[in-house]
Amino acid sequence: MVYRVVRAVVRLLLWLFTELEVEGTEHVPAGPALMVCNHVNLMDPVVPIAVLKRRVTFMAKEEVFATPFLGPLLRALQVVPVARGRIASRRALQRAEEFLRRGWIFCLYPEGTRSRRPGMGPGHGGAALLALRTGVPIVPAAITGTHLILPEGRIFPRRGPVTFRIGEPFRVERAMGRISRSALEHLTEVIMRRIAVLLPPEYRGVYALEPSPARVQE
Repeated sequence: MVYRVVRAVVRLLLWLFTELEVEGTEHVPAGPALMVCNHVNLMDPVVPIAVLKRRVTFMAKEEVFATPFLGPLLRALQVVPVARGRIASRRALQRAEEFLRRGWIFCLYPEGTRSRRPGMGPGHGGAALLALRTGVPIVPAAITGTHLILPEGRIFPRRGPVTFRIGEPFRVERAMGRISRSALEHLTEVIMRRIAVLLPPEYRGVYALEPSPARVQE
């Protein structure tokens, strides 16, 4: 019930404050899926909630859960808190696996934090690790325009265009046993490149340059 109400409110707000363009919803598979997206602005996570017809959740910094109104709301939406540190990150990924086993869509932002500018930063290995542990489809997605709707330091949004593009899903074989660092680095590169090709050049950041073919083969 809470999720349905939040989704309705978010859809209304996006209709009021954005000129939202959505592409590729037909690529979202049935069953569990790991959606991976670039992260520019605080409002980015509300876009998949509004756009996707299926249940989706994500991670948020542990500090946000201490906020009087936002904290209880995030808990009601079953957003996964993540704190700094390897052990805390491992626990958050374990929670994410639980939601995937329920058949949900789990949305991760591999950069780890918002870039505060259009250009992508380097990806971290959490999304790759989750994909290798579960073998679920990986759905690349790209968002543009949110940093102009709600610029840093602004409380009220201003109307403008936002685009949410969803690419074709792909999957990797589920890893059995220990996962090597090279496997994580390789899949992280693939994931970030899949996101980058959905973005306009000015949003690609460190992934603007073409890599050697060997680095992006699956």
